[in-house]
Amino acid sequence: MLKHIRWTLFVTYVVALRPIVWTILWLIGLTGTLKTIFLIYPTDTKEFEELCPDYKWFLKFGSGRPTPGGLIFNGWRPVGVYLFISNSPQELIKKKNRHIAESIATRMRWIQKLCRAEACGFAGQLGPILERRHGIAMEPPFFSSTLGNVFSIDDAVAHLSTKAGKMPWELKMAILGGGEFGETLQRHFADKGYGVEVVDVQFKRRGGVSVKDLETATRQVEHVDFVVNVLPTGDDFLHCGIADSLDASVSVIDFSRPAIPQHLLQATVYKGNRIQCPGMRFAFSLPGEWKSSELPACSLPSLLASNFGVVEQEIDKFCRAARNASFATGLAPSVQPEPTPLFADVKEQEVLF
Repeated sequence: MLKHIRWTLFVTYVVALRPIVWTILWLIGLTGTLKTIFLIYPTDTKEFEELCPDYKWFLKFGSGRPTPGGLIFNGWRPVGVYLFISNSPQELIKKKNRHIAESIATRMRWIQKLCRAEACGFAGQLGPILERRHGIAMEPPFFSSTLGNVFSIDDAVAHLSTKAGKMPWELKMAILGGGEFGETLQRHFADKGYGVEVVDVQFKRRGGVSVKDLETATRQVEHVDFVVNVLPTGDDFLHCGIADSLDASVSVIDFSRPAIPQHLLQATVYKGNRIQCPGMRFAFSLPGEWKSSELPACSLPSLLASNFGVVEQEIDKFCRAARNASFATGLAPSVQPEPTPLFADVKEQEVLF
């Protein structure tokens, strides 16, 4: 019952109250506090239903139309707005949907000017899809996710290495999937002294992922300390063929959404796509079991550029700048207490954005 009431209120907000919301954001923007706008997308039906009803007409209404979902705070000062669309990466990657991608880019530029923001960030796969598939350049004020994702994994590995009391050259890791991103991670960690191998995978035409050579892949993950999973979903990891080959001592740094369920794997799973920064939080928290103080790694390039003046394309310099700005992996001990919910008797994810 509560869910349906929330859905009704949310549909009313999205469809009927948009002019009022844009006016409010314009007024806040006049103060100069809004620095970043950040676009997210749902990865599955369950995650989408945490936001709004999965009605066909509503999905069509939200297609290519960024809608405000919440604010990004630094302390109690709003420094950004996060928005969502109903389109999945699988939909946007199709060339026939280029008009949707172009509509998203056009509307994000309009929202940026409305809010007087300095940066537009794109979550997860959105940036690479817009740039490589549809020719929409990820140049300021547009910021893709790649460097933020590298930093998040780099800091997660550094945290777990320090916790284990080992140096990089004493550790081995396997990177599962990722294409160009996987190769970028391989070069980055190899330069830092880690023993690194990439497990080659292939994407099936009807969905799902499998390793190209199971025998070779099984050998690659033997005696490793870390497996970095950059496959799209946790189910892809579980069904690709190597999950059962992992020893209980292995640490899986998971970058998938939805994440790998820990109870289905004997190895320890760590969510490597979450970072934190003192005082900074999303309100309300993102759908999909996120805490408000957990920032998505993909938001980091836009947050660094707009709030700290850092626009950097070299990985090592970017990571150093992020640490200097007090960003760190979400695996580290929390640097701030969870804020008290606005309404103590209502779960945060059930509050209308």
